[in-house]
Amino acid sequence: MNNNTSFYLREIVKNESGASEISISKLQEQAGFELPNDYIDVMKLFDGGEGEVGENGWLCLFPVSDLLPVNNDYVLLMKQIPDYFLFGKDAADTGFAFHKLRKTIHSFGLMSDFKTDPIEFCGNSFTDFIEYLYNL
Repeated sequence: MNNNTSFYLREIVKNESGASEISISKLQEQAGFELPNDYIDVMKLFDGGEGEVGENGWLCLFPVSDLLPVNNDYVLLMKQIPDYFLFGKDAADTGFAFHKLRKTIHSFGLMSDFKTDPIEFCGNSFTDFIEYLYNL
């Protein structure tokens, strides 16, 4: 994890143990796409966590073991946007997801109707996304 990401995530209450290489590989195989490397680096250090990012941002990062169940829990929503994979949310139920092909990061309401509700671009990498949250 780079210094900027460490700085931006300093207020996150982190899980004590990191995700294993095996759990990350298994997730990628089951999900059918590769996670961004900078996200993997963070999850290896602490497997999920929650807290403030900057003055106005909030992040709940789901643990690796919860990612497939969470995406299945939101199956009706995620079926509308099949190229996205939910990895976290904020305190107001805005979801954060990877675009599976581009590995970019986006946000949207977890109760969205994608015919009228936008999917917002939040960064080209996980590091960009954390900086975006920090600067809200």
